[in-house]
Amino acid sequence: MALHPHRHNAPAARRTMFYLVPTSSPSSTTDKVGAFLRLGEYSDVEHRVFDHGHQSDLFPAQHISDEGNDSSVYTNAAGGSEGIMMSCDGRILVKAAEKMYLESGDYHQKTNGNHTFDINGTQNTAIQNHYNLSTESGDMTITSASKLKVTCQKEERKIKDKSEHTYDKWHLIKYKDSYESHKWGWDFNSVYGFNMTTYYGGIMESVYGVRMQFDKFNFFSDWVCLNWKGTQIDLKAIVMKKVTAKFGSTDCTAEWNQIMVGLESLKVENSQMKGMCSNLQVETVQADLKSSGCDVKLGNLTCYV
Repeated sequence: MALHPHRHNAPAARRTMFYLVPTSSPSSTTDKVGAFLRLGEYSDVEHRVFDHGHQSDLFPAQHISDEGNDSSVYTNAAGGSEGIMMSCDGRILVKAAEKMYLESGDYHQKTNGNHTFDINGTQNTAIQNHYNLSTESGDMTITSASKLKVTCQKEERKIKDKSEHTYDKWHLIKYKDSYESHKWGWDFNSVYGFNMTTYYGGIMESVYGVRMQFDKFNFFSDWVCLNWKGTQIDLKAIVMKKVTAKFGSTDCTAEWNQIMVGLESLKVENSQMKGMCSNLQVETVQADLKSSGCDVKLGNLTCYV
């Protein structure tokens, strides 16, 4: 039904209304709109709805908020020109078998319930300026059936609670420039397998605190330095530095004396080993002389070790 009601402030108003009134209800708490369609300028129906404080039953909530919840809620409902107003108590169904085009100025959509996008194809979203995606409560889940690719100019992340990352396959991280990391608190790294670190350049490490290292199978020793070129190594200087770092200058002398005693014992054992080698060489020479049948006095035999 098309209505052209008389408007007090504009007798020649340009508008057309289609209004299907709701079913009458004796309950004063039931306020329904029915089905309302207005083409053109705002109508007296919208005016009366506002005067009776039922603007939230007819107008979108964001429109009421944008207009400051005053008389401009209905006077500016058409935007200062001819507009379209639709409101109903039931459903609005729109279906297009081919393409659908929607273009507007500022756009606002509010869903008082669940919102679902089901796209059987490709979605392209191009935003010229800022893009903000947030949840007021609850989690946010992003699932990619295949590859997830994120490209940006700069990145800033701030995680206020516990973070967990799980990689089920080979994981590769590339830093094509300098990398800096700051950690406050404990840092735990567990490698259940083989770990190899290669530095193609220099490395500098500073420890301002206590370092503890537990090696069950250690094939390298901090006490002995090996040089494959055969360069002479000052073992005493290396040991003294190690002892000084571990025990300090006060206990360094006693610890060094213990080390020297161990070294002297090693020298004695080495001398005994050389004597055994000399005896072995003499016995070998005697065996050779007996096998050759030569008559040689062992007293004239000289051995050099």
